[in-house]
This record gives sequence, structure tokens and C-alpha cells, in this order.
Amino acid sequence: MTQWDGKLLLAQGWAHYHGRAGDTAFHAHYPMQIVFSGSHETTVTIEDHQVSGQLLRIPSNARHMLAPSREPIDLLYVEPTLLEKCEMEEKSLSAWLAALRHQKAASIDPKIIRALEAVDDGLDGKIAQHDIASTAGMSKSSFTKLFRATIGMPLRRYVLWRRLNAAVTAISDGTDATTAAHRAGFSDQAHFSRTMKKTFGVSPTDSLLSIKMTGTAYSNRSILSR
Repeated sequence: MTQWDGKLLLAQGWAHYHGRAGDTAFHAHYPMQIVFSGSHETTVTIEDHQVSGQLLRIPSNARHMLAPSREPIDLLYVEPTLLEKCEMEEKSLSAWLAALRHQKAASIDPKIIRALEAVDDGLDGKIAQHDIASTAGMSKSSFTKLFRATIGMPLRRYVLWRRLNAAVTAISDGTDATTAAHRAGFSDQAHFSRTMKKTFGVSPTDSLLSIKMTGTAYSNRSILSR
């Protein structure tokens, strides 16, 4: 089994991994992903189609599997709400990182912004869709349609994504996996591990122990308020 070995920067709405890629299973995640492999090619299977190249883009929520790499590569994860579509043109890694450090939030309905803030505020407990819809000032049915159209996934899946990010960030700050899982609202560490496996294709024990993590708390509020 090929192990992950590198450094992961967790920032607000995006993340950057540099190092060797290990084994993964098929998975899908909310951020779009860009693979930069320098002078050598990397292979990714997206849905049922295999592609190889030095610069590969994986759409948000696309089921995919990254092949292990012997040489260090760069993986960039960017939440779709972070940048306007017009800013998503092909860029070098350095250009992407510069743009992300001076990020501008995409135009989002204020009702959805309130909903996203309510999700982040409630991660340590149960999050009910009717409560979030009420916070947004909408009926449950209208909120469900607007949220999915804006964010690209149902609220339940988005909440799991936010819980996962909260747990990973806590671990990067030195919290043990069990405590981090509970604080992020997972029922137990097994639930956290299953979610990470489904989202990133690896379990925490497969990846986090061999990845050095740095960065700041992963929060939508500072992004969306800009």
C-alpha cells in the first residue's frame, strides 16, 4: 500500500497539499480539485473515464480516484462558492495560490449566507433542515431548492462536508481523532472515518498520521462576509 507523505495547508475555503499521493478508493467531494504534477504525468479516473496529464481538473462532486505518485505533486481543493466562475480559467499553481490568498467570495443570496453561518454555528450538535430554512427566512421547500441550486448539493451532504473539515482542522491543531470527531458533530470516530473514506478515499489512519498539517480554522463566515 502506498502511503500519503506530504504537507497539507488548510485555509478558509480551500486547501493545498504538496507531497506524494498514496492509495485511494473512489470518492467524491464538494471542492473542485486541481492536480499539478510538474514535469511528470498523473493519472485520475473520473467516473468511468481515465485521464492523464500534468494539469488535471476534477469537478465538484465528481466521483474519482487519483493514482498513487512516486514523485511529489500538488493538489488544490477549492470550494465552488469561493470564486466567481469567470475567475476559474486555467492558471498555474502559483497564480491560483496568489488568487486564493486574495480571494473574493462568489455572489450568494444573503438567505443562503445566513444558512451557511447557521450550519457552522451548529456543527457540535444536531442540524435540522427546517431550523436552517427558518434562519434563512424561507419555507423548507423553497430553501431546499435554492440551497441545492446555489451550493450544488443537498443540505445534509453539505453539513457532513463541514463536519469533516471541522474534525480535520481540529486534528491539525493537535486534538485527538475521537475528541475531534465528537466536537464536529459526528456520532463517533467510526462515523468520522467512514465519512472521510467516502469523501477523500482514505481513512484518517491512512492519511493524517503521515501528513503534516498547517493553517487556520476552516470557516465560511470570514469568506462570505467579504
